[in-house]
Amino acid sequence: MLHAVLAVCLLAHLVPLTRPQNILVILLDDVDDMPVTRTLGFPNITNFFRSKGVMFNNAFVTTPICCPSRGSIFTGTYQHNHRTFDNTVNNGCDGPNWDTRVAPNSLGKRLQDMGYRTGMYGKYSNNYRGNKVPVGWTDWLGLHGNSMYYNYTVNRNGVNEKHGDNYKKDYLPELILDASIKFMTDNSTAAPWCAFLSFPTAHETFDAAPQHQALFMDSKPPSVNYPSFNKTGDPGKHWYTRSRPPLTETAAKYNSQGWRRRLQALQTVDEGFTRILKNIDPDNTTIIFTSDNGFYFGEWGMILDKRQPYEMTVRVPMFAAGPLFPSGETMDDSMILNIDIAPTVVDVAVKSGVSKVKDDSEYSLQFDGISMIPMAEPTKNARKSFLVEYNGMGRGGESVNECAQAGTKCWYKDNRVWATEPRFSIPDGDKFCFCVDARNNTFRCERHISKSIFLDQSGHSNRVESNMVSQSEYSPNAVEGGEAPGDDFTDFLYCEFESGFNEYYNLHKDPFQMENQWPGLPLDIKLVLRNRLGKLIECRGAEECSVLDRA
Repeated sequence: MLHAVLAVCLLAHLVPLTRPQNILVILLDDVDDMPVTRTLGFPNITNFFRSKGVMFNNAFVTTPICCPSRGSIFTGTYQHNHRTFDNTVNNGCDGPNWDTRVAPNSLGKRLQDMGYRTGMYGKYSNNYRGNKVPVGWTDWLGLHGNSMYYNYTVNRNGVNEKHGDNYKKDYLPELILDASIKFMTDNSTAAPWCAFLSFPTAHETFDAAPQHQALFMDSKPPSVNYPSFNKTGDPGKHWYTRSRPPLTETAAKYNSQGWRRRLQALQTVDEGFTRILKNIDPDNTTIIFTSDNGFYFGEWGMILDKRQPYEMTVRVPMFAAGPLFPSGETMDDSMILNIDIAPTVVDVAVKSGVSKVKDDSEYSLQFDGISMIPMAEPTKNARKSFLVEYNGMGRGGESVNECAQAGTKCWYKDNRVWATEPRFSIPDGDKFCFCVDARNNTFRCERHISKSIFLDQSGHSNRVESNMVSQSEYSPNAVEGGEAPGDDFTDFLYCEFESGFNEYYNLHKDPFQMENQWPGLPLDIKLVLRNRLGKLIECRGAEECSVLDRA
């Protein structure tokens, strides 16, 4: 009865819209969803969505790396369908694959086909260059290459601009804000607009505006108090993770200072959001706010990076506001994914009276994700499983030596790593090496949260209990609202790595993912897990890919 009342209350605002909705998508880079990041990194944004929108507490990306995640955000599809497998052109990040699969199926192109003016501002893909304006965008400010704050090139509607290191003229987050606000306030046409703001923030080098560079100087990442912090050599972890050397004093200092710089850099986005609100009509604008992936801060000796299936890198902030969403709500019932953004913006357009010129079947890629709008209702249409997939970069092998023998690149960090204050103040000549990736860091995983999981392959038998269900007193990702789940709840991560290694974690009992329970699972459960993952790996379209718990 209580759920029915809540659903009625939440849906009471869903009155027929009298005019097409404008749409604003704000995408951050490498930003985690820890509570302290919300409260210190973007307090204005957090407070706005806490009072005016819905905050999804179980939000994830399906691939924890920049370019494949952006391919999923733009197209609403899994990596195995848009086929951007890593951050290189050869494996689909920009180039022929992007031009034929991602761009013509992007949310920008779909909305443009529906009569929207569309604008894209900032980082597009890690390898965008040249003077082309990709299909689907009416107004364009595209960054060449990966995230930068100074000393970069952007393409503005077909014309390349080189920028230097002057804050007032060149700081990219401010350039994005200026160009996008100009677009959103253009009243020369009655057409609705969709603005996609893709900030470099808070990707390394974490360059903050000068007025923010003295903030948070005593702050440390919460991870330093986690049991996983600097825990290396764990035999229950796959090779790439367990082979990390312990953090040196210099590396630990870099980790903490990077955390502070990220908080500082986020202030421009947070203040810019307030500026945006003053220039748009919030009552006629749907706003979505998220990040392309999460981030590590020393867990298992891994610093300031992503590329793993664990909670810190796959969980992201995901907030939504607008007439079609409830106000002042936090949602724990549904898992929201990056592949849901594109179908959501199209759904917003349709529900606000905009007609589709082309049928979905006329696009070469169909959505794997689903609209967030029905998932914002309590206990209804809750997704219970999704796929996490990643292709490691480098050669194979399990060398325990430095990066070259593992076929990976070494990122050397020294006192020149950051060119703005506060700098990394270590002695000249002192440096450390961080191995970026490895081929056998390729994995496919099922992340599952629901009230039940079934033993038989069709999903119509007894619930699996014992090792899969337990309750934890604390989760590092527990944020606002919601009650602790009971013993009829399942919350797990199951992964298969290219090397043949398997990992399984019960996240209620083990929120920090310290104990790989795969070796002790019964054979029948292992077979079910393998079969379920196999189906997700091959899924096409929302009917196959979005496993819902409608009970």
